[in-house]
Amino acid sequence: MKKVIYLVEDQKSAQFRYRCMNVEMALKNNKKWETEWFLKKDIDKIYDALGSAEILVIERQTAKDDTVLKLIEDAKRKNVRVLFDLDDLVFDYRDLPILMRSTNSRNVVYWMGYFWGIRRIAKKVDGFLCTNDFLGKKLKRSFSKPYKVIPNSLNEKQIEVSEKCLKEKKYDGFVVGYFSGSPTHVKDFRLIELELVEFLNEHNDVTLKIVGYMDYSARIKEMIEKGRVQVVQLVDYLKLQKLISEVDVNIAPLVINDFTNCKSELKFFEAAVVETTTIASPTYTFKKAISDGENGFLAKTSEWYGKLEYLYGHPKENKRIAKRAKEYALKHYYGKEFLKEVEEAYDYFAR
Repeated sequence: MKKVIYLVEDQKSAQFRYRCMNVEMALKNNKKWETEWFLKKDIDKIYDALGSAEILVIERQTAKDDTVLKLIEDAKRKNVRVLFDLDDLVFDYRDLPILMRSTNSRNVVYWMGYFWGIRRIAKKVDGFLCTNDFLGKKLKRSFSKPYKVIPNSLNEKQIEVSEKCLKEKKYDGFVVGYFSGSPTHVKDFRLIELELVEFLNEHNDVTLKIVGYMDYSARIKEMIEKGRVQVVQLVDYLKLQKLISEVDVNIAPLVINDFTNCKSELKFFEAAVVETTTIASPTYTFKKAISDGENGFLAKTSEWYGKLEYLYGHPKENKRIAKRAKEYALKHYYGKEFLKEVEEAYDYFAR
């Protein structure tokens, strides 16, 4: 049995779940590879395990001080391949303006320091794990090192909860869901705000449900006061599946640029497993996952109203599309195909 060791910052973070825990769960009965993870605060404990490992994976959130550099050096002395797992465009200074515009951030000093921390780790490792090829090619451009893709994925707990949600799924009115994971999505939501308000004004039985962080405009605040927009605080990832199952369509607008093209398609597959149809902006990963009109919809600016209107007027087709989305998600982000991608990535670097 070959071993991969992960160094992680926080076991409650989304990075830990998508980039470490889900991989570990996928390998549960694997006869070739196993994983073990250590928290950054317990970094001293990792040294004893290095002797039995083929690969050490550094999670990006741990790239903060010299203790990680020392670990990398010691791992290499023991002939352990060292990989840096990156799931965001946070390493090339040439892309810093795009990130700041996309996240609506003005703190250039913070981001310069963050990029510097990532880059000094990236220069020391043997290669990268990342979420998609668009991001991988950016890494190769910056550091001239190999990469392999391990996509974000679903885990057993999500599947179990999602199946329970499906049994309880009800259709009452028409609910549009927007699930915001962080405060950085204000610009994304504003892309389609006017079309959403127009759609709500056209149909009195339509509700917009916003879950998570958002900075509301005056027109949305007015809709909240009228009861047309429901606001739900951020919940954990399992409760989120329940909330997604309660909407008729999941919307995932993004300002399209290199930063968002590096983003994962998780908003599509997490909705798909509770048979909720997604309308998404045509970013790199959404275009790879969604066949427009088959297992979801892709919408450019000014196309959102028409696609919402179609789903509103064709409930049976909406259900058929949602079922096809679930089939796709289970095939590509869970089970044998996902496991194969994990094995291929580890095999490549272990050679």
